[in-house]
Amino acid sequence: MSGLSSPPADLRATLGAARTVAEAADATVAHLTGLGFAFPSLYLEQGGRLRLAAQRGYWQVLDGIPTDVGMVGRCYRSGRTVEVADARQEDQFLFAAPDLQREISVPLRHAGRVAGVLNLEARARFPDDARAVLEQVGEAFEERLTELGGPPPESSAQRVARLASAVTALEHEPDVHAAVLDAAIQVSGLPTAALIEPDPPHRARVLTASGPLADALTAVDPADLGHLDALVVSGISLYAHGTETSDLAMHGRLRAAGVAALGVVPLAASGDHLGSLLVASSVAQTLDASVVPSLEILGAQAAASIRAVRTLEQLRRRARQDPLTGLGHHATFQEVLAARCAERRGGRGVAVLLLDVDGFKRVNDRFGHQEGDRVLRELSAILASALRADDQLFRVGGDEFATVLEVGAAEEAEQVARRAVSAARDGPATVSVGVAVRLPGEATDRLVARADRAMYVAKHAGGDAVAVAPSVAEEGR
Repeated sequence: MSGLSSPPADLRATLGAARTVAEAADATVAHLTGLGFAFPSLYLEQGGRLRLAAQRGYWQVLDGIPTDVGMVGRCYRSGRTVEVADARQEDQFLFAAPDLQREISVPLRHAGRVAGVLNLEARARFPDDARAVLEQVGEAFEERLTELGGPPPESSAQRVARLASAVTALEHEPDVHAAVLDAAIQVSGLPTAALIEPDPPHRARVLTASGPLADALTAVDPADLGHLDALVVSGISLYAHGTETSDLAMHGRLRAAGVAALGVVPLAASGDHLGSLLVASSVAQTLDASVVPSLEILGAQAAASIRAVRTLEQLRRRARQDPLTGLGHHATFQEVLAARCAERRGGRGVAVLLLDVDGFKRVNDRFGHQEGDRVLRELSAILASALRADDQLFRVGGDEFATVLEVGAAEEAEQVARRAVSAARDGPATVSVGVAVRLPGEATDRLVARADRAMYVAKHAGGDAVAVAPSVAEEGR
């Protein structure tokens, strides 16, 4: 089957005649096929993925392999030859053809770093010298790769696909913004990018920007930004070769802001116009027309991702909110309480206030649940406004509210509670409040239980009052 020649002179001669890296890769796998290997392939890294440069024997091929996937990914990451004797024992083995059993992957280097992988697969046992053959063939390819200037750069389509794919993986809008701006700068070759958001009527604002003209764009008149955004709202893209040659007043104002060249593409998702993606330069230059379709693809992906993360954030917010009042609900209160109790607070303590609406059952019985809901909504707004700026109100039951306070002493918590009681008197109902300050090492459920008992003390005293829970020792007297 295989036979070592040192060096493989016939391969070196063939490689020497190769005019491109693609021809050299094809000659390499052809040489391995000639030695009797049924499934050779050669991958080169481009944009964080291993791209197939040449192969033999496969009816279907695998391409764009992430560098942390499969045996070729393991070889690329480790920079060492990887051998698989039994594919059934390898969870990451990629079956590109039926019944494959064995694989050898050899790293390919250029300029001191791993640049790709030369790979063999087989259904049966490899010859004893297979690894040595593959490594020697890999070395011959590496020499020609260096002579040809190294791996070819990723194509514009590959770049856009990589950048757009990275955007789709993000879950938070600021991260999407940053990734889109970075991608737009890479794709366009212009140093500044911005996301423009409509501000009806006839205006727009910079949502976020990056690059040397970021501050200047943020200061541009919203009417001028609105004019730019309106030009692309129907799906049209625009680009200006140089604002210095334009007699449009808007371009004159952009020129005054330092913008000498720009391109604008729409951000549209499911038929809705979310804004526009703008790229700009302070140097008059022609934006290559071939770049515009790539920016359009990026703009469409950006819009879809922005819409997706906004929807996801709405769902997260709703999952953490009481639907009637918009306050955090019981589970959110418990999360915040646990987090506050786990923090080291520099000598300050944690207090819980439980607030119950006085006579709420009578409201529901007499006027109905719609009126009861109105009372809860109005009262929740009043109570929330009575708290301190950093305090958060939660609806933890039908007519029961709660908050978690950071306090230096029980008197501080009691003062906040009395302010809430006083504010409620101007609303549709009064409240009774129980206050409990956490004792050293006290569990959260016991802290809440003490506040609850104190709240019932206030209610049994006639309501519209505050009661502070005693310590455990005081309760036992």
